[in-house]
Amino acid sequence: MSHKKPSILQPGCANEFAPTIMKSFFKLFLLFVIVSVNAIAEDKKSSTGEVYLEKFLGDTQTLQANFQQTLRTRDGEVLQQTKGKFYLDRPGKFRWNYQSPYEQIIVSDGERIWIYDVDLKQVTVQKQIAGSPASPMALLEDSSTLYQSFDVFPLDEKNGVYRLKLVSKTKESDFAEIVVGLDAKGLLFMQLHDQFEQVTDIVFSDVSTNTELSNDIFKFIPPEGVDVFGG
Repeated sequence: MSHKKPSILQPGCANEFAPTIMKSFFKLFLLFVIVSVNAIAEDKKSSTGEVYLEKFLGDTQTLQANFQQTLRTRDGEVLQQTKGKFYLDRPGKFRWNYQSPYEQIIVSDGERIWIYDVDLKQVTVQKQIAGSPASPMALLEDSSTLYQSFDVFPLDEKNGVYRLKLVSKTKESDFAEIVVGLDAKGLLFMQLHDQFEQVTDIVFSDVSTNTELSNDIFKFIPPEGVDVFGG
């Protein structure tokens, strides 16, 4: 019997791996990959943190970074910790290389998302579909959609890092709230509060933006001998 390892990508389930684990996570993650922000939308005085968020969304074309990801209960009990390398090329292309504790590769070529579980020798493929305006996808559609779909609350500032809380204005979101942390250079971390009262922290480091990335990073060919599901 294969050992099924926990996945931080599935809210509410820390002990099973299945193709559906990506649904909620990618509704949120596609914030970073589908469309870009072209202008500040509303005639409003933005807080410093909001200005940083708007600038990051508008200016970022490519991004590469190391990441550490922690899934925990609302009470702080750690369910899983992972780390790896992340690449982004907007619109639509990204790659997560999970290095530990389990090796997993997640690649989008702009049309399909490939999820390769190295230990289980399984690849799951799904079409990449943009989320609805009511989902966290709205965060990157444009500034107008940001403020139409989310209530944005400045939280605090410490050592030049500003935290913002984004709360969906509809009940259709998979996440009760999203907390983002930014400084003048861009995004530093995200904290996702899901409807199962679990919290996922994603902390980025060694971030490099708007550098040329090879197209090969966003291509995936299933290795010989693996099982492929979906298409």
